[in-house]
Order: sequence, then structure tokens, then C-alpha cells
Amino acid sequence: MMNVAIGMIGSKAMESIGRNPEAAGKILVPMLLACAFAEAIAIYALVIAFSI
Repeated sequence: MMNVAIGMIGSKAMESIGRNPEAAGKILVPMLLACAFAEAIAIYALVIAFSI
């Protein structure tokens, strides 16, 4: 499920950059942070699931 979220984040970011290429610098960093947080949540869920 998290892969879908990360894919949607990337898709919408690329769509936004396609519409407004000048904003690429302002879009790229928040996109990478959002992907990192989404991935971290998945890792925490796995750690909790296997520790129970």
C-alpha cells in the first residue's frame, strides 16, 4: 500500500513540474521528504508487526 502512496506522490510532483517547470526546485525537496516519511511509516509498521 505504501508503494501506491509513494507512486502517487511522485506522479503528482512530476505532473506539477510539467505544468510549471520553474517551480521544480520548490516541488522536488518536499516530494523527496514526503516519500521518505511514507517509507519510514512502512518500515515502522514492519518493525512493530514483527516485534509483536
